[in-house]
Amino acid sequence: MSKLPSLVAVPFLVVLAAACTDSDDAESTNAGGSGDAGADVAPGPTDDAGNGNDSSAPTNPDGDCTAAAEQLLGPIDSVSTGAVSVVETRDGITTLFVDASAGGVAAAASNPRVYLSLATHAKVEVTDKSAASSSGWDLAFKRTTIFTNGGQGGPGQGEAAFIPDKAIDAVTSADVSTATFHTEVFLDEQCERQVDETGAVKTSFDGWYDYEEATHYTSPRAGTWLVKGVTGQMYKVQLVTYFGRADGTTGEASGRFVLKAGAL
Repeated sequence: MSKLPSLVAVPFLVVLAAACTDSDDAESTNAGGSGDAGADVAPGPTDDAGNGNDSSAPTNPDGDCTAAAEQLLGPIDSVSTGAVSVVETRDGITTLFVDASAGGVAAAASNPRVYLSLATHAKVEVTDKSAASSSGWDLAFKRTTIFTNGGQGGPGQGEAAFIPDKAIDAVTSADVSTATFHTEVFLDEQCERQVDETGAVKTSFDGWYDYEEATHYTSPRAGTWLVKGVTGQMYKVQLVTYFGRADGTTGEASGRFVLKAGAL
C-alpha cells in the first residue's frame, strides 16, 4: 500500500514573520498534495516512525520566509464550518468525530482547517491565521493533513510520535520515554520546503495512513499516536477511520475522522 499526500493550509506565517523581522463529497480518492494546490497522486510507503520532522530541527527559519510560506501553504482567514462532536467517553477514552473534509478535494484550497482541543474535546474557533498565535488548540486537521501546535505549526509545545501496532488501551506513560517525537518544520533556514518523497509537506503525523491503490481507499495505520499538547500535556490518540459519521460508524464520504483520545 502507498501513501496519498494531503491538503493543508498551515497557519504559521506569524511565527515565521516574528522570527524573520488545507463539498460533502463521497469520493474515496481523497486528498491532493500537502499544499492547497496539490494534485492527487499515489506515492510510495512511509516508515513505521511516521517519517516526520526531527524535533531538533530549526523551528524559526533565518530569513524572510513569509512569502514562501504564503505561496506554499495559503492560510485561510476564516473559521472552519467543520463539526467536532463527542461520540462517547468510556474508561477515560473519548471517541470524537472531526469533520475535516474542507468542502472536498476540489474546494479544499479555499477552506480552512479544523482545530481541536484534546483537553476539552471541542472545536476551537480560530482561523488559520489566528491559530498561529493561539494557545487554545492541540491538533489541526484538513483532509489527510494533521499537525500539532508546535514548531512552525503554532506557538505551543506540540510534538507527536507513533507507536505502531499498539492499541490505545495498551499505551501508558511508560511508552513516552521510548518514543521518538517530531515537531512541525515546514521550511528550512533557506526557506526551502521540507517534503516527503511524494512532494507533500511533512508534518509530525506524516505516514499516518495507507492508501490502497486497488480500491482507492485511505485507512489509518494500526497503532497509537503520542501527542504532546500545546501546554506540554501528553495525550494518546488513535485514528479509527477517515470515512467517519457523526455517530462513530464508518460511511463513504472522506475527510471525516473518527478518533479516540485520552490523557496520559
